[in-house]
Amino acid sequence: MHGHGHGQAHGHGHGSTGDAAARALGLSVVLHAVFMVVEAVAGWWSGSLALLSDAGHMLSDVGALLLAWFAQRLREREPDPSYTFGLRRLPVLGGLVNGISLLAIVVLVVVEAVERFDASPTIDGVSVLIVGVLGLIVNLVGAWWLYRSGDQSVNVRGALLHVLADALGSVAAVLSAVVILTTGWTRIDAIASVVIALLILLASLPLLRDALHILLQRAPVGLDVTKLRASVDALPSVVRVRDLHVWQLDSGQTVASLVVVCRAATLHEASELADTVRKHLHDTFDVDHATVELRAEDAPAPHHHF
Repeated sequence: MHGHGHGQAHGHGHGSTGDAAARALGLSVVLHAVFMVVEAVAGWWSGSLALLSDAGHMLSDVGALLLAWFAQRLREREPDPSYTFGLRRLPVLGGLVNGISLLAIVVLVVVEAVERFDASPTIDGVSVLIVGVLGLIVNLVGAWWLYRSGDQSVNVRGALLHVLADALGSVAAVLSAVVILTTGWTRIDAIASVVIALLILLASLPLLRDALHILLQRAPVGLDVTKLRASVDALPSVVRVRDLHVWQLDSGQTVASLVVVCRAATLHEASELADTVRKHLHDTFDVDHATVELRAEDAPAPHHHF
């Protein structure tokens, strides 16, 4: 006799957290889009290249935030026969795209900084100072909204890193403007840009690592699979665990599937054991969804294993 127990999703407040994150991303999109338009109009009116170029950079941030918002909204789509888990992985793709775009920004900033080392262009310190202060305010407000949402998914982290990268750029712009206005030394702008690019790089690598781990269905960082297997092996009526797989749909959404060889004599005992295993995985290892297959001790092993 062998029974099958299919796990149930256990709530951890993902819905409310996801809604808060979607609202924060939506507000950030609006805030950055309005500032981008104001900046572009001001740049055109004043003839300031600094303002126009920063408005172009802000356009990339609006695109990154819009992508994150779109992915966050679609992740709540109900599962259907084609997408049995829904679109829970879409925010991971959004985080990966934003992580790659951050790397592209790092490369562009470094290339521009190297060119400025040689050229030492004339920089309008007053325009840079105004852009830096206003941009810093906008980005800090956006970062605060995203942080308060409490969402730790790679999607929101990617959007937050975009906003924080801009905030760091604004800090560099303000410091550069102050130095330029007081000393006239324009190369400080390129030096500050390289420092900020390195900080963005260091922040982007963990984001990319986590996104790739989830897409490659690696076991969650911090979850000891060997310990999980041993703990299930130690449950009453369990002989051993086979074909154990643990992965994540999204950050904080852990899924497991396993075959449990057991001594359950009746269907009722098998059902109770499956419930016990699922509850144990949820309570001890924070597994949100577990699929448990039960097999009798004397049952032949399946021909195919994954």
